[in-house]
Amino acid sequence: MGAVRQAVLLAAGKGTRLLPHTQYVPKCMVELGGAAIVDHLIAAAAPLDLEEWVVVTGYLKEVLEQHFAQVHPELNVRFVDNPDYATTNNIYSLHLAAGAIRAPFALLESDIFAAPRVLSAVEEPDRMVVARYTEQMDGTGVRVGADGVVQEMILGAHKAGVDVAALHKTVNFYSFSKPTWARYRAALATWVAAGKLGDYYEAVLADLINDGSVTLRAVDATSYRWTEIDDPDDLRAAEGMLAAASE
Repeated sequence: MGAVRQAVLLAAGKGTRLLPHTQYVPKCMVELGGAAIVDHLIAAAAPLDLEEWVVVTGYLKEVLEQHFAQVHPELNVRFVDNPDYATTNNIYSLHLAAGAIRAPFALLESDIFAAPRVLSAVEEPDRMVVARYTEQMDGTGVRVGADGVVQEMILGAHKAGVDVAALHKTVNFYSFSKPTWARYRAALATWVAAGKLGDYYEAVLADLINDGSVTLRAVDATSYRWTEIDDPDDLRAAEGMLAAASE
């Protein structure tokens, strides 16, 4: 099937909860230990030996494009602009990137700090990186079978009245093969055509997994350092992880 050689990086959002850090830079460029969040992500992905990055921009796109040119001139980068980032969600960003995607590829959210071992989980296609769901988390829950296959995705699991202790949580790193992406891309287009621009791309993926249209294998990253950075508390947690990693 072959290892992934392309990464799609979703980086269009404003990051309102991280203000004032995001007043002059996109969310993924907020400083973490002397470098931008996205710089740490790119460094962690280095072992994947990616041939191309497709970066979906939006808020302050010129700032992010200039950052890549200055800090990462060695990367082969293709930018895709989401001009409607303020009124749409990441379902639309991924849909806009579809024409530039060459599967198998990795889908990465740009506001995550993670150890290289976490990124290595998406080297092979049709993978979903997960971690044990705790009471401190919120977001999409995942039921994983004994064979490691994702059986069910539950959006907003912390609000759905389910026992999150029995679940894993999505880390927001995925990889997709050509057949899986073909089904996923078609479903994204259907949702966008129906005007569902405010939804998450995970909602579409959840439908496909839950009805058996696509199959992804979970890779457990519970024991490795990672955190999504949405607010100042998350940023402090990431700073602690970074400091611990350098000890």
